[in-house]
Amino acid sequence: MRATRVDAPSVDTPTAVAVRACGTADSVALVSLRGEFDIETVPEIDSSLRRALGPFFHARHLVMDLSEATLVDSTFISYVVRLTGNVRAEGCDVVLARPRGHVRRVLRTVGVQNVLPIYDSLETALDVALTDEVPMIPPSLPQSPPPDTL
Repeated sequence: MRATRVDAPSVDTPTAVAVRACGTADSVALVSLRGEFDIETVPEIDSSLRRALGPFFHARHLVMDLSEATLVDSTFISYVVRLTGNVRAEGCDVVLARPRGHVRRVLRTVGVQNVLPIYDSLETALDVALTDEVPMIPPSLPQSPPPDTL
């Protein structure tokens, strides 16, 4: 199954976390993040997932679109790694997409790309999640995104 393009929420959407279910039987959740995610704002991700998808949200693949995230810290990294462990226990995966600037540098510096896949294209991230083809060994993340994905 190929993914159809799923657009992130419009710029006038006030929320920092938007969640959309997609795929067969809503098997994948697209989580679009906007703004800064630190010790004060990371809990909003979890509560948004629970509100949108229910308490068992971890029983599906999660694709996190980071194209509009401007800052992440160790709280965010810890949350994503813990979330990855939770969804993998259910036979699913977390996939990150389109990190830019500071967010990309932090993810690369900490080595998150060694734990879970990070893609420069939202379409590719959705495709691997929708087809259950998330690689066991994540692909390498270039230092900077290809020019055509900016």
